[in-house]
Amino acid sequence: MRDFKERTAIYLRKSRMDPDSESVDETLARHMDTLVKFANRLEMHITGIYKEVVSGDGLFTRPEMVRLLQDIGQDKYTSVLCMEIDRLGRSSQKDSGIIFETFKEREVYIVTPNKTYNLNDDIDEQSVEMQSFIARQELKSIKRRLRKGVEKSCEFGYHISEPPFGYRRVYVDKHPTLEICEEEAAVIRMVFDMYVNQGKGSYIISDELNRMGYHPRKNDHFSRNTIRFYLCNPTYIGKIVWNRHRHIRPKFVGDKHRSVLNDEDKWIVSDGIHPAIVSQELFDEAQRIRLTRSHPPSNNGVLKNPFAGLIYCKNCGEAMQRQFSKISGSRILCTKTGCNRSIKTEYVEEYMLYMLRATLDECRADVKEQAVSSAEQQTDAIRKIIDDLQKNKKALISQKSNLHDLLEQGVYDADTFLDRSNVIAERLKSVSAAISEQQEQLGKLCHTPPIKEAEPIIRELLDNYNVISAAEKNALFKKLFVRAEYLHTKEQKGNEFSLDIEWRYTL
Repeated sequence: MRDFKERTAIYLRKSRMDPDSESVDETLARHMDTLVKFANRLEMHITGIYKEVVSGDGLFTRPEMVRLLQDIGQDKYTSVLCMEIDRLGRSSQKDSGIIFETFKEREVYIVTPNKTYNLNDDIDEQSVEMQSFIARQELKSIKRRLRKGVEKSCEFGYHISEPPFGYRRVYVDKHPTLEICEEEAAVIRMVFDMYVNQGKGSYIISDELNRMGYHPRKNDHFSRNTIRFYLCNPTYIGKIVWNRHRHIRPKFVGDKHRSVLNDEDKWIVSDGIHPAIVSQELFDEAQRIRLTRSHPPSNNGVLKNPFAGLIYCKNCGEAMQRQFSKISGSRILCTKTGCNRSIKTEYVEEYMLYMLRATLDECRADVKEQAVSSAEQQTDAIRKIIDDLQKNKKALISQKSNLHDLLEQGVYDADTFLDRSNVIAERLKSVSAAISEQQEQLGKLCHTPPIKEAEPIIRELLDNYNVISAAEKNALFKKLFVRAEYLHTKEQKGNEFSLDIEWRYTL
């Protein structure tokens, strides 16, 4: 039988059943103390600690659980220690299935202070499945009660979500509502006045607010999307709107949390008990103007930007966009106001073509031996770095093992052990990340073809550039480059700019 005490991970997560009087940190600290003492009595060797401080409604919204499952897949643990079975997950049958199948396939035990479960034992597996089913039904019941409570609160005019810009949270007879924050409300009134009475658009309004030194709560500048959101938010006329959006939670690793606008017949709209910032007449006029100014999308499906998905802003990391006007023609720009100066598309094209011609000349020259020698020097240097990092990692693992010995001997209490273990864990995390980064770079060098092999693609692009479409140019550019980072600062005069290019080939 496998020794489940050999390598143990502790998994901590606050449940809805925990006392509301406790903060998340207090609950996790209390559970940590209980589990460490329990592990010490059983002489379990703790080699990892995972603390979850987010909602457990979906597996892929819980990064620590995802990380734990990945580590279990790499055979890092023989058991996982937690307070109860439902701490591991009770959101859906699919998520629970992924979690428990991973434990079963890797023969990892689930240990709680009340019982130890081996999922390869039929009785233990049935017990875990039954507890998981009961926990899911309980969670669904809690959600239904919470939703009904939220809907009732909205019907009575209480504001339970995050206060929008212009308001702050207050309580009236213990019920949540809003009061006006005059400093922010003045900006909201200014937005409606500029839009309705001065005829300015959302882009100009955001630009003027930024120049005046105003900024929203969670960002350093206003955007036109932020202004549009203000202009159609009924909260500013004293209304409560609930169920305006539905949230789509991640279902797979790498998915993002998305918010989708519901149909208006699904909205819950009621009169709020909070004061209005703008009048009903001004708000209605803003909606009328907003609808008349709306235009259908101009994108007809034909790609016009040869650098689409290739050039990114070096400051903010966002993809650069192509913008066309009859006055200035085609330009490449960052959509974030004031982030990076724009440039005419033709200048970027000229630079790319000049650089490709120079690269083609180098391909024709007899520089093969020099390139090979340079590549070998790079790979040797990276391998030396990886060896040094591996030695450092081995020393840190030895230090971590000594910590567990001192914990079992009673030299360290749980708090001291955790503090010192976390320091070593952070160092291990950094070293492991550095090793992965160097190994990735080494892999690219070993598997990236030499620039000589790109010669036919470069020649095709240069010979046909003036007769092929933007989409065809884009396809050829993407065969040559991974991405390019664009920078055009105020210090760079005229049409000067820099473009850092990541090739798909070894130069």
